[in-house]
Formats: sequence, structure tokens, C-alpha cells
Amino acid sequence: MTNCFAGLDVSLQKTAICVVDEKGSVIREGTAETEPHKLAAWLKEKGEAIERIGLEAGPCSSWLFKALKDAGLPVICIETRHASAVMQAQNVKTDRNDARGIAQMMRTGWFKAVHVKGEESQKVRAILSGRRFLLDRRVDLDNHIRAMLRTFGLKVGVVGLSAFEPRVRELIAGDGDLESCIAPLLEARRAIHANFRILTNMVMAYVQKDAVCRRLMTVPGVGPLTALAFKTGVDDPARFQKSRHVGVHFGLTPRKYASGEVDYNGRISRNGDAFVREYLFEAAHCLLVRSKKWCALKAWGLRIAKRSSISNARVAVARKLAVILHRIWIDGTEFRWTKEDAAVTA
Repeated sequence: MTNCFAGLDVSLQKTAICVVDEKGSVIREGTAETEPHKLAAWLKEKGEAIERIGLEAGPCSSWLFKALKDAGLPVICIETRHASAVMQAQNVKTDRNDARGIAQMMRTGWFKAVHVKGEESQKVRAILSGRRFLLDRRVDLDNHIRAMLRTFGLKVGVVGLSAFEPRVRELIAGDGDLESCIAPLLEARRAIHANFRILTNMVMAYVQKDAVCRRLMTVPGVGPLTALAFKTGVDDPARFQKSRHVGVHFGLTPRKYASGEVDYNGRISRNGDAFVREYLFEAAHCLLVRSKKWCALKAWGLRIAKRSSISNARVAVARKLAVILHRIWIDGTEFRWTKEDAAVTA
């Protein structure tokens, strides 16, 4: 029996499926409910020797990938950008054509497999992203309340987190209309902040008991949030053959364009996990601006800032931090402060 290749175009309710042979001819195609057991039953129904099954990275891909793997199917999660490039070559975009395109990618081998993170990393990332969401909503509420009061000439001014609500209540005291309008917003702000603190405490509790995070936090500028975001973003450090590949993975290296006589480096690619990249930028800023203790890494970043700009220095230090954090994780060591001990391969 000849080997076959399958492509899945996943949507929330239905998944389009296409199976092709070694020559690219469609053997069969159809749809099934987006449930692992339904998809597995469809793929196994005719007994074809399926060599590879591809699905595009997306919201449901992790769940389906693990369940289909457990069902004994040779499923592969593929890079979204590669899949999009194939789909754009088609004149008509439909779920059926997308499934055909993914099946042909599986047949030709022109794809990049995506690492699917473990369940623990995904759960911890859910805590981190939930915490960030609540923080952003609280900031939005603060700005909205400030803007509403500014309409009536009431200025909150520069106040701390805990002093914000008392200051607002002081400004609206005696104005029944404003009090009835602003009070529900302040109550919502209080509830958001309380739940934000709950998620923050969960993060801190996890970091305290995790040996990897504690070692990562020995790097200057790297706090609990950066350490945990990096750990969940990498998930498995062994999947990177060299530590410098981590900077590429998080989009911290320049784009390259070389064609004919044209050859130049552009801005950083910004590919990969934007969540981790943002925390690495913050850690780089803390190292360059706030950290008081001197180290070879800070000296290197300040030299870049002096001959270029602080923005370029932050990018360079963020990339270097990604390399160092990965090396620390692999080696089981801590950060080396002296210049002689800081010779970390980058």
C-alpha cells in the first residue's frame, strides 16, 4: 500500500480533511467535527497508510495535536507563516482548498514543524497572560476615569496605586451625578485589582518552588515574571542545539535581504513569542538603567548605547539575555558577574 499524506484545516466547529497519495492526487476528502476522536475515526476509516498528517498552528492545534498523537497518528503542527504562503498561491480560498494545500505540504516536505508546549507550560502561561490582561484592564479603567473627570475640570494628578481611589472620591464628593457614574467603575477597578493580586501570588508561589526560575533570576534585570515567561516560552531547552538560536526564535535578530548587488540587514524580525520578547526588553532596560551593580553584560550594553542608541542597546542586551538564560538553564549554573567568568557563548 502506497503512503498517503493528510492535511487538516481546523476551525472551531468543523475541520476540512484531505488525503493525497505520493503523486499528489486526492484520494479522499471531507469534513469532520473538530473533536479528536471524530478526526481520528475519519482518518482511520479507510485504513490508508498515512505517513504525515499536518495541521496549522492555531488556538485548537495544541489540544488536537496531543490527542491525535495519543491516538497513534503521525500528526505534525506546522508553522503558520509557511502555511499562509502556500494558501496565498491559490486563487480561491476555501477550507477545502486549504486542507488540500496542507496535504501537499506534507507530501513535499516543504514545511517547518512547530514545537507544541507541554501542558504545564501552557497552564503557567495562562496565569501569566491572565495577569497581564487584568493589569491592562485596570490601566484602561484608570485612564478612562481620569478622562471623564478631566471633562469637568477635575484633575487626579500623579498618585500611587493605592491613593487613586481616595483621590477620585475626594474630587467627586458632593456631586451626586458624578458619584453615581464613577462609583461602579471604582468598584470594578477594585475587583480587577483583587483578582490581579491573586494571579500575581500564584506566579510568585510557582517561582519560589521552581529551581530553574530561581537560577534564571540570578541574572541582573531578570525578575520572577521574566524568568517564568522565558521558561514557559522555551518549554524544552534541549530543542535548541545552540543557545544563540534562542535569540532568533524570539525574533531578536535582524532581518536579512540579499539579492544580486543588494545586501543589507533590516530591523529585528519580531517573529516568535511576542510575550517573552516584551519581558526580555523590560529586563534589558532594568539591567541598563536601574541595576546598580556592575557586570560585563551591562558594560557591553552601555558601550553599544554610547556608539549607537539606548534603543539598539536594549535590543542587543535582550538578545544576549535570551542566550545567557538558555545557557544557565542547560548548564544548571548561575549568572557569573566577573568579566573573566562571563564568557558565555553568544
